[in-house]
Amino acid sequence: MRTTFTLDDDAAALAQNYAKARSLRLGKAVSELIRRASAPPVALKKKGDLWVVAAPNDRPKVASAKIKDLIEDLS
Repeated sequence: MRTTFTLDDDAAALAQNYAKARSLRLGKAVSELIRRASAPPVALKKKGDLWVVAAPNDRPKVASAKIKDLIEDLS
């Protein structure tokens, strides 16, 4: 769909930076940003003193050994 609209200067700059960083045309970048803003928020749960992201059930599980390896790679 082709349309014309006016953006605030700061919003236009953000959209242009987003488009440039992802090698997208501005219209495609604005579409992606609108879809992302319309998506439901990430679900958080508190476990003890930690906040954790509740991953969807269809996501593969990550073993604690893999997490340990990733942390060691950061060192």
